[in-house]
Amino acid sequence: MRAVLLLIAWPVMLLVVPPAKAADPLDSLERVLHRLPPDTARLPVLLEMLRLTVFNDPARALGLADDYRRIADASGIPLEMGKGHNFTGMCHSARSRHDRALDHYLRALEHFERSGDRWYIAMAHNNIGAVHEKLGDHGKAGLEYGTALHLFGDLADTVWVANVSNNLGNLHYEAGRHDSAVTYYHRANTMLTAAGMDLFAASARMNLANALGRTDQAERALEVMRSARTAMPAGEDDQTRANILAHLGRMHGEAGRPDSAAALLRQALSLAVATRSLDVQANAHQFLSAHHERMGRMDSALAHHKRWAVLHDSIFNAEHSARIAEMQEKYESDRKDLLLAEHRARAERRALIMRAVAAGAVLLLIAALSAFAAYRTKRRSEAALARKNERIGAQLKEKELLLREIHHRVKNNLQTVSSLLSIQGRAITDEKAKQAVNDGRLRVKSMALIHQDLYREGDLTGVRMPAYVHKLAHSLIASYASADRVRLESEVADIVLDVDTAVPIGLVLNELVTNALKYAWPGERSGVLRIVLRPHGDALELAVADDGVGMPPDGAAQGTGFGLDMVRTFAGKLKAEWAVHNGPGTTVRMTIRKFKRADG
Repeated sequence: MRAVLLLIAWPVMLLVVPPAKAADPLDSLERVLHRLPPDTARLPVLLEMLRLTVFNDPARALGLADDYRRIADASGIPLEMGKGHNFTGMCHSARSRHDRALDHYLRALEHFERSGDRWYIAMAHNNIGAVHEKLGDHGKAGLEYGTALHLFGDLADTVWVANVSNNLGNLHYEAGRHDSAVTYYHRANTMLTAAGMDLFAASARMNLANALGRTDQAERALEVMRSARTAMPAGEDDQTRANILAHLGRMHGEAGRPDSAAALLRQALSLAVATRSLDVQANAHQFLSAHHERMGRMDSALAHHKRWAVLHDSIFNAEHSARIAEMQEKYESDRKDLLLAEHRARAERRALIMRAVAAGAVLLLIAALSAFAAYRTKRRSEAALARKNERIGAQLKEKELLLREIHHRVKNNLQTVSSLLSIQGRAITDEKAKQAVNDGRLRVKSMALIHQDLYREGDLTGVRMPAYVHKLAHSLIASYASADRVRLESEVADIVLDVDTAVPIGLVLNELVTNALKYAWPGERSGVLRIVLRPHGDALELAVADDGVGMPPDGAAQGTGFGLDMVRTFAGKLKAEWAVHNGPGTTVRMTIRKFKRADG
């Protein structure tokens, strides 16, 4: 599969999310918003709130976008009016309401043209092209992408030129114009490589290699795919790396190199399973089936083909994603119809009873007939209610798919932020600033792990803590290259915590484990890191201990660094008491009073 390089339907500003804060940023922004006059002074605050909600709460984001548009329209400033319609279109796109999104994007384009801001004009054309692509009109999508490409080129915005070039390459590839796709993919790769965006360049090279393979340039395709693997280091984006390995294995098999093909495909499948990437698993099984068929091992080929078929049926395809919003609207509409039917049935029953009482004995026959009619009406109403309840049950299941997709998108966006922070960190020469950026990246990854588990597991409301703590700790140990020196011991009770509890606990663990890995074992010393999380009466006990050199005697652990400030803040949020014990090693113990379990 060809990976998407950037979130093409959104402006660049939405790709930069601030680091996690101690308090809920939306609550803080809401308080700031209420203190501001109802004019353009509110627009920057509304923009920040939109950035925080457009992916994980598009319904709330739509209300914020409406407020932004109302203030912008009152101001009469064309650029702000265009932004208001653009934000509204983004919210509708997030809910797969592409027709509505297109209407607002077109209005945004009119205002941007009046303002004369060429960057926003280019961005609007790109967004309009993305909607046409979603709606299946590749002709109109190509025209809009072409306009955006020309404008971004005039502005010398190389990152967006590369992004739009990749989008055009996808259109040409789907249309079978593989030579043209090669041209666009090559341009995207060249620009991204020159800009130092190696991770995104790796995806572009994978696209380029697949297109080259369709133009009878097998050797060149193989060379480019190998380059893509080199540019995608392990641990940065393992899903894309697994996809690159799968396609590289396919190319080795087609080139008559069965041994290396089998090894690469098995490696890709193992990595795809570890990252729970269903689409890449499907690719690997499909390529392994073809490999075994070439080798004459038909039983193995059939087994992998069957596994591919199962995975293929379970993956969210584009058509299903587009229908999720329609399912939600239909669910709401049917629920309103059900309530109206219930009110109507109650009114009919009350009217029948009143008529029966008024008629009395004189109209006994009429009352009997009315009662019979009421009985039949009741039966029909009950049958109708039963059918509607059955439909609602099915639609509730599809609403669960919507929630799972939301967590999936939140996870993807957090991973994108982590990758961007990693790229930014490479360009920083100041060691303290570079370390701060890396710490921020690790905090983002700790939150991404939570949303990753939520959309993959059956329970969408809680986080199973043993698996989460295990993955978080091992990820941090690997990030600090301490896997060979630090042994992890954990005692985590089998509990499932609510997301609002799991997120602050995860960030506290991130800070405490990171602190131990930085300072407990200087030089090449080795040691043991122990994590405990278990119920203790009506509270939770959380402890992180190391057998390292301990803290300096001057009590530096009570410092004012951002990490410790974050621990103190989350301790207050969790109603927790915490203490630091020194010698031997260092132990931080926290008793959490305010928490919510999701497993009953």
